[in-house]
Formats: sequence, structure tokens, C-alpha cells
Amino acid sequence: METTTELMKSMARRKDMGMAMDMAAMQEAIDACSTCMQACTMCSDAMGGMDGMAVCASRCAMCAEVCGTTMRMLMRPAGMERTAMIAMLEACTAMCAACMEECRTHADMSATCAMCADACEACDAACSRLLASMTADAV
Repeated sequence: METTTELMKSMARRKDMGMAMDMAAMQEAIDACSTCMQACTMCSDAMGGMDGMAVCASRCAMCAEVCGTTMRMLMRPAGMERTAMIAMLEACTAMCAACMEECRTHADMSATCAMCADACEACDAACSRLLASMTADAV
């Protein structure tokens, strides 16, 4: 994370994208997406072979993919396009909310699901904060 933090510090607020990027919020979202991707991947793997857990495993796998894609897009601010990034952040928050809801139903019997739900909640919050900062710039 230190390398990513240093790279983010080296970038000026991006006015050339038609928006000013809050680099602290972007860094928080990158870190949260990475953590969530890892937690969802682990939860999907753990739940994959268990009876009655197909929905959980599938939702976690999808969430891991969305978080990973969002993270990689955030790490490429030079090519960022405002409309696409807003849509991606909205998709990420929606997927995290859906995954969190599913994993919360199993959290009392699975530490993996509890961890995944917490990571999804944190990612949803971080991406929502970045999204709010991006849409506030448009007003």
C-alpha cells in the first residue's frame, strides 16, 4: 500500500478529466476495493462446496470481479472518463451491498461470511464517498 499511496501523492488533482479528483478518497476506495476483492474471493471459495451456499458463493465471486475492475480503473486516472467511472462506482456499491446482505445472513455461522460482509460494507462506504466527491464537483 505504501507504493500506491506514494503514487497517489505524486498525482495532482486531475482537472483534465473534467473533474477534480480527491486523491485521499481515491486511495481509500482503491484500498477498500482490494480488501473486498480478497475477502470475496476467499468467501466464494469457502462457500463454493457447501450445500445451500451457491448463491453466496456466486454473489461473492461477482463482487470480487467488480471490486477488482473498479480498483484497476481507479489506478488509471490518466485515462479516466467521468461518466464511465461514476457508473463503475455505482455498480461497485450496488454489488457490495448485495454481497454484504447475502453474507450477513450467514455471518453468525461463518467467520468467513462475517469478514466478507464487513469488507463489502467498507468498500461500499469508500466508493460512495469517492462518488459523492466526484458528483459534487459537477454541481
